[in-house]
Amino acid sequence: MKLTLDEIRELCTESSYERGLEYFHQGRVIDLEQFGKKIRATVAGTSDYKVAIRADKEDIEASCTCPYNWGGYCKHIVATLIALSTNYHKVKRDGEKKEQKIEAILNNLPLYELKGFLMAEFGANLSLRDHFTIFFSDRGSKRRNIHNYKKEINLLYREAAGRHVFIEYGVEVDFSYICDLAYRYIKGGNFLEAASIYQALSEVIAENMGNVDDSDGYYGGEFEQAIENFTNCINEAGLDHKGKKGYIDYLFGKYMKNDPDYFQEHYDYALREICQPSQDLEYWKGLLEPHLPRNLPHHSQWSKYYQAKELLAMQLHILDRLDDVEGFYGLIQRYYLKDREFCLLYANRLKKDGKAKEAVKIAEEGINIFPDHLTKGLRRFLSKFYKRRSPKYKENLVALFLQDRNGMTMRI
Repeated sequence: MKLTLDEIRELCTESSYERGLEYFHQGRVIDLEQFGKKIRATVAGTSDYKVAIRADKEDIEASCTCPYNWGGYCKHIVATLIALSTNYHKVKRDGEKKEQKIEAILNNLPLYELKGFLMAEFGANLSLRDHFTIFFSDRGSKRRNIHNYKKEINLLYREAAGRHVFIEYGVEVDFSYICDLAYRYIKGGNFLEAASIYQALSEVIAENMGNVDDSDGYYGGEFEQAIENFTNCINEAGLDHKGKKGYIDYLFGKYMKNDPDYFQEHYDYALREICQPSQDLEYWKGLLEPHLPRNLPHHSQWSKYYQAKELLAMQLHILDRLDDVEGFYGLIQRYYLKDREFCLLYANRLKKDGKAKEAVKIAEEGINIFPDHLTKGLRRFLSKFYKRRSPKYKENLVALFLQDRNGMTMRI
């Protein structure tokens, strides 16, 4: 895939683009090569950083070994994309020559020699051995065994940690060939096998979070991507309700287990994406109802308060999707004066149902009850209803201005 400079600019921040362009002109991109759909390069910076790019028609996935994590692609990836765009035909031609040469060797190589070569390489290169094992583990069997996938992925952690149990900051386990295997199944239409791989990957990452220094968010990002891919695979598989029940049970069980707690929101996301038809929503509702709190704990019990609030928010989402008006209003009316987000949710639902006057009344009730610094959302909601010449409009506008100014002062 050949990108224009404008298309590359859209993939990163302006700063990353300018620095990447500078790196390219300084000749810092070395060893640029393409093999199949993968592009690799080394970019000289504070250290030599490894860039990997996979291009497939309109889609691009890129990674870099640098610690950048501030939005969009880093300058090293940008420099590589610019170098690829500038030298596209040469890079592609050289890559095709390498592929043809290897294919010719394989076509003329006796099987016993290939086996001997691979066995010798497996002894010297554990990553290659694990890659081979995972990639071809399904041959001769139609059984999907998540345990085996997890066992192989855990080997990557042990290899990265070496003799130490703990993986230090900056050491990133490379999951690329695990994802390549899942991608192979997706391309072949076997979405459930790909889902099993992403499920295994997400579980291994979650189970190992206590043994990694993840201050830059690498493993959290990989977990989020694995759950998103798992969800997409289940949806693409075209399962009926009976086929999806096991996956709904699995995700809800993971959500309720809440370990580690900072991953809980991703299971919530997956449930919301998978449970679209009413039959799925009703089943999810049945799983949830025994766990619903009778009331919200006091704010001082923050952990219990947050968990109770999240369960109630989940129930409100289900009731809203089922268009159970009576159930939704019955529940929200119990809690809208105890939490500002529920208050805003109530006001928005009233607006959606054509009850603007009631919506304004609820929002105004909220700004009179909740601390001023928590009312920005409610005030923004009200600004859409107040007439510009109304004293309420001016008062609301001043309050929003002060909240924004105070927020900026705190950030500075």
